[in-house]
Amino acid sequence: MTHRHQQRGLSLVELMIAITLGLIVLTAILAVFSQNNRSFRQSDAVARMQDSARFALDTLARDIAMAGYYGGMYGAANIVPFTTAPANDCGTADNATSPATPWAFQLGRRVEFRNHASTTAVGSAFPCLGGDTTPVAADTDIVAIRRVAGQATADIASGSAVNLRANNFYLKTNGTVGSLIHNGNAAAFALSTSTVEPLQAPMSFWKYVPRLYFIRSYAETPGDAIPALCRMELQHAASAEMAVECLADGVENLQIEWGLDSDNDCVVDTYTSSPAADALAQTAITARLWILVRTTEPDGGYRDDKTFDFGDFETSEAFADAFHRRVYSTTVQLRNPVGDLGPCTGPSSLSAAVTP
Repeated sequence: MTHRHQQRGLSLVELMIAITLGLIVLTAILAVFSQNNRSFRQSDAVARMQDSARFALDTLARDIAMAGYYGGMYGAANIVPFTTAPANDCGTADNATSPATPWAFQLGRRVEFRNHASTTAVGSAFPCLGGDTTPVAADTDIVAIRRVAGQATADIASGSAVNLRANNFYLKTNGTVGSLIHNGNAAAFALSTSTVEPLQAPMSFWKYVPRLYFIRSYAETPGDAIPALCRMELQHAASAEMAVECLADGVENLQIEWGLDSDNDCVVDTYTSSPAADALAQTAITARLWILVRTTEPDGGYRDDKTFDFGDFETSEAFADAFHRRVYSTTVQLRNPVGDLGPCTGPSSLSAAVTP
């Protein structure tokens, strides 16, 4: 007997069922891929936001902690200031001194501060800020810091000249007296021609680094809508000026409260966001820092419905946009107090901590 084998294809119903099942599986796979991709992009954006926040806080904290550091000298009373203003000096001369001292070199003010900057306050306090080139974000704080680098550029036991970088500003000191100098275009600074203290070795040279921190409404180009923590720093060049450098994208707000020690016992008596200039210069021993940071790219599936309350800043309504936001904070001890009574004498248990 002969057996005939017949090949049969799928019926239309079977084909439709197979296609439907395949589409269901494919849809599930695409949904999982899309969710994983969105989660990855969100996690990456938040991680980059956290990196920016930590870098911004670390940079601010380090500079504020070092404010008023003048190469081991106590205060600025025995330092001869530099009296020639660089271009774009960022302030008017201090007419209370003679000769008048440009803003960048007013060493007696280790810290200057403006709370909740407005256009008027910025324009009067720091003329180099504002306008189209350095617009300061509304309701943010501005802090200026004057100090020298943490390590001496050169230590001279004897000799008639020292090699210094051309066009840089330095504090020249023997630990008792000092002066700010500008090295000019020469690679070597001649000690024999110096007319300001100290006149003889041994002495040290410390790079001078005044800085002004603020929040700018754009990161790279006007209108890019990415806020950033920026600073103006004294540029060491032939035509010295205060030039802008942006440090961390996504930083929307900076708030600072200062801890004042009015009785010189190393214990904060009060925290304030509006200290008098003399109190800030002489009795501030700590600073509480807050920054509000957001992601630089929007998340289409997210809506920020939170309000924020930190320092003396408060949002009454949610931002209601697609950016993730966090508040980061730290507390800093100012290591170089310049109070009338000298360094505080009581116990100090101050510490710094970062909260996510």
